[in-house]
Amino acid sequence: MSSPRNNLTTWVVNIVTIGSAGVFLSYVLWQILVPNPSDIAKKITVSIDGANTGSGVIIEQQGNRYVVLSNWHVVSTGERPITARYLTITTVDGRKHLVTTPQISKIGKLDLAILEFQSRDRYQIANIGNSDKLSEGEVVYVSGWADPSQQISTRVYQFLVGNLSGRLDNPMAQSRPQDGYALVYTVNALPGMSGGPVLDSRGNLIGINGRATVDLRTGTVNTVLGIDINRYLRASGKLPNRNWRKYN
Repeated sequence: MSSPRNNLTTWVVNIVTIGSAGVFLSYVLWQILVPNPSDIAKKITVSIDGANTGSGVIIEQQGNRYVVLSNWHVVSTGERPITARYLTITTVDGRKHLVTTPQISKIGKLDLAILEFQSRDRYQIANIGNSDKLSEGEVVYVSGWADPSQQISTRVYQFLVGNLSGRLDNPMAQSRPQDGYALVYTVNALPGMSGGPVLDSRGNLIGINGRATVDLRTGTVNTVLGIDINRYLRASGKLPNRNWRKYN
């Protein structure tokens, strides 16, 4: 006849085994159901070439028309936009697309602009996150097409990992306006990556990368700034409803 002590040991072992199996199953389901941010970033990030070079992110699709969000300084020279026919957008499959935007315009006072191209191919669209919920210390991902360097002779796709280190509460009201740059993060972004997406840990678009300062003594980037996506949504009049803001 088994003792109560042995029964208790068996019961505990069974519970631990079931619990371990549950944790493993949860991990497997998480890997299946939750996309990898690096996979998402590569599919939604495009390169932009013209008088300037930069990156962008696909944010909308209507039939064969795709909408790309990028920095104004990528598609302009000073205050004047570059003529659309002199710009090309390259998607993840290597295809080059002519920009079909009739006229490139700035989004409010932000360093942002919208471009369009047309294609019968199907490309992934960014899932818009809620940048109002970001807090310092969170992991962020930045992707874009870096310009050639001494070591690499062509533009190359880069996926970088860092942390949100600070936020500027009202960058538009400073003595030196930042064109909406409110996110500060620790990523060694490279020239050519301006206009690329900033993603959260779930792969949601929470900002546009666009400004960096370089230490002239060391040549390393010491401050990187991005424009939070909610600032774009407000300026463009596309802010989702309260339920989205509450649960996203």
